[in-house]
Amino acid sequence: MKHLWPSASILDYEQIILEIVRGGKNVVYLYEFGDTHYYAVRGFSQAKEWLTVFDAGGGMETAFPPEDMWLYTFGSY
Repeated sequence: MKHLWPSASILDYEQIILEIVRGGKNVVYLYEFGDTHYYAVRGFSQAKEWLTVFDAGGGMETAFPPEDMWLYTFGSY
């Protein structure tokens, strides 16, 4: 996806994630897969809208800027 620059470190990635989850105007989604719950935070970093997904224990699963946020979060138009 090339959402991070080539020289980006894990610290740079963590900083982006912190910026997203600390944003005051984020949208939070709850996804349920069977008995497993995932929480997705939709927010902005570096002028891009990102989606950061956490498990119920707070462990981060992924963070990336989807090409089509609406389709990714809702599955259709």
